[in-house]
Amino acid sequence: MPVYQAPLAQETQSTYVPQSVALSGPKEIVDFDEGRPVPAGYTPVYRTRRHLIVGGAVTLGVSYAISAFVASIGQDSGSNGRNEVGAMWIPVAGPWLQLADTSSATAKFFLVGLGTAQVAGAVMLYYGMTTKNLVLVRNDFVGNLTVAPMAGNGASGMLLSGRF
Repeated sequence: MPVYQAPLAQETQSTYVPQSVALSGPKEIVDFDEGRPVPAGYTPVYRTRRHLIVGGAVTLGVSYAISAFVASIGQDSGSNGRNEVGAMWIPVAGPWLQLADTSSATAKFFLVGLGTAQVAGAVMLYYGMTTKNLVLVRNDFVGNLTVAPMAGNGASGMLLSGRF
């Protein structure tokens, strides 16, 4: 079992955790083997895969922006309202559809690159949004949520506060 260095300071804890447990490990353990028992003082938390969501959104967004730019150039330069590269307006599938309508080796190279980037970005974005990652969080860092009535100076309602 790995040995973790104790933190130099402890943040305020919302629940009671003995000091020996609270100061004995890192805030989070991300490389946890799910087959092993959860260490004392930690709580398993499932979190979205933010890195995949951001990476997928950026990859898909940038590659689609290039495709849309090419399609807009085709729209402006087309004759009689005909856009030779109109399929590029379609996200993910557009470059692949346009690939069938070109005979240029340079255009094919460009379209395969754009199509691959858009598919990769869409897959990363989908996978990041639909799956969760198990992380162990020290009990003194697990968030809490409080709902309380609020009244005073002509204002009334409910107060929702917490730490995440």
